[in-house]
Amino acid sequence: MSVEPPMAKRRSRRALLIAAAALAAAGCGTGATVVGGNNAYTATTLTVYTALPLLGPDGADMTSMVDGEELALYLAGGHVGKLHVSIEELDDAADPAVASSLRSNTVLTGHSAQTASSDLSTTAYIGDLDSASTALSLPLNNQNGILQLSPGAPYPGFTDRGPANVGGDPLNFYGNTPRTFARLVPSDTVQAQAIVRFMRSQGVRRLAVLRQSASPFETAIAPLVASAARAAGIDVVAERDGIDTSTASSAAAFAPLAAALARTHPDAVFAGAAPQRGTQLLWKALHAGLPAAKLFAPSELARPTFLSGLDPGAAAATYLTSPYLEPGQYPPAARTVLAQIRRLFPGQTPTVYALYGYEAMHDVLSAIARAKNPGQRGGGPGGLVATFFHLGVIHGVIGTYTIDRNGDTSLRTFDGYRVGAGATLRFVQAFS
Repeated sequence: MSVEPPMAKRRSRRALLIAAAALAAAGCGTGATVVGGNNAYTATTLTVYTALPLLGPDGADMTSMVDGEELALYLAGGHVGKLHVSIEELDDAADPAVASSLRSNTVLTGHSAQTASSDLSTTAYIGDLDSASTALSLPLNNQNGILQLSPGAPYPGFTDRGPANVGGDPLNFYGNTPRTFARLVPSDTVQAQAIVRFMRSQGVRRLAVLRQSASPFETAIAPLVASAARAAGIDVVAERDGIDTSTASSAAAFAPLAAALARTHPDAVFAGAAPQRGTQLLWKALHAGLPAAKLFAPSELARPTFLSGLDPGAAAATYLTSPYLEPGQYPPAARTVLAQIRRLFPGQTPTVYALYGYEAMHDVLSAIARAKNPGQRGGGPGGLVATFFHLGVIHGVIGTYTIDRNGDTSLRTFDGYRVGAGATLRFVQAFS
């Protein structure tokens, strides 16, 4: 008996869903003009691309996210009015070697963005999840006037100027072109405030702040936390930049750092870091050198890519924040969406990430429905981008919110967690 690989199963399932939606929309085709660069393309179908790391430790959550996208399109019958809408799923971790590398692959991310940008039927791009990948896809999508809606990517420099941004951001991503990017989760500027409130609730008075050298987009939160901590009356006793977790092969590589921090007597350490194996080794060394200190981490690390490889002792000392909340914190409509996914995809156990996939697709479809020319790329009047940024108040399954002209959501709630046995997250408190 042959067994289909996971991605083949997803493609087969998606084909059935889209076929069912197409039947509902049969006979309803009309045209739209997609303009990109010097090209024009008249189509009866607009395409929404989604790019997420579907393999590896985060696979279950990412699959849930795509399930949510598929559900929203399925419930719309695969069309908006008389215009067909299709979905194309791209995997940022399609190679088995990538799936085991503890992070999405930036080379594949670039390929995904190129694929979407070169398709003249593309009207929107849902992704990427992490900030480092988004830093690659955003310039391409913006250059081609494609709406990009991320369910993550909290780097502040995608949307607004700030002290932690890479020089010139967000100008580096857009130049003089209209904004085309928005996200459904709060930025790291908002998260830094929530992390400090979490620290204060746990009695933190003396804090050491570390920043990894790997990716400035995923670690920009570190100076923001240091600044917010000082403003909140927490004594920042040490700040260290350029922590190299990319080449470390053992926790011993970080023992001198942990010993130096111990001499400043912090009762907590915060590290802005990417979910790499080296970050897990750093955590092990920090706990060994400062066994009484609490170890705080941002939402980039609140996923199995980081948690599943933590040393048990370090895990027990770890506190994290996440914008992906407990199921009961969402509106009643969220429970309906999760139940529909369970019915539509038998055997699936959707996580709350499904709500963000559903919301992203639902928002894109809403913008298509309101746009005078939904196939028009760029920020011109009547096009999809301009319409999206004028959706107003959205009553969604992730809450009631608005998206401002820079692309930031008005949602501000983060959940605080401790790491429990088996790399599970134990809810502590919500912070808004």
